[in-house]
Amino acid sequence: MQNLEVHELYQRWAEMYDEPTNLLVRAEEKTLRQIEFDVAGKKILDVGCGTGRHAIRMAEAGAEVTGVDFSLKMLEVARKKAAGLGVKFMHSDLNAIPLDEPFDMVVCSLVLNHVEDLRSAMKEIARLTKVGGRVLISDMRSDHWRTKTKEIKLLENFTTFAFRHTQAHYRAAFNETGLKLNQRKKIYLEDVVAPGFKQRFLLKYFAAGYVFDLTKS
Repeated sequence: MQNLEVHELYQRWAEMYDEPTNLLVRAEEKTLRQIEFDVAGKKILDVGCGTGRHAIRMAEAGAEVTGVDFSLKMLEVARKKAAGLGVKFMHSDLNAIPLDEPFDMVVCSLVLNHVEDLRSAMKEIARLTKVGGRVLISDMRSDHWRTKTKEIKLLENFTTFAFRHTQAHYRAAFNETGLKLNQRKKIYLEDVVAPGFKQRFLLKYFAAGYVFDLTKS
């Protein structure tokens, strides 16, 4: 098993990221569909847009979407999938997005576990959200990790390091950046395939992640 820097891992993962074997992505999308929001006519920023899975759906629903990601390979896949939809894609790091005009909604999906400084990331997300605007964040559950960093397997034969963010860390970051939590939904995996009954039980019945629905005050 080879450990890769997170950027290199996503460069390699780009062509396979949308495959149906990505259980966390499938479960996260199902959980997001439980949250009501109308995107028609709205300006939306998709931070860490990856292969464009959320950006494309929102553009198809009538939104004006900008997608930002740090992986050129991911963006290459996204541009091909979104051809003709008018989605703008930008290559940028989360902590210094070269945009100034705030958006009606900012989406950040399964990204923040790869960011060590959660508060700095949330500050940038809040900066790009209009007052009264919506923020939707999903992330892998990590509050049960025993250490601040953990080596996680996201791709066959490759691992990368992720950072532990507890619920208290999220609440503090939201409060400091003027984001009010409307609701939090748990992400549960389905069709769990894992060695051993205990691991299958934990993955199936305990949340694998969370979706945070917020408003900028």
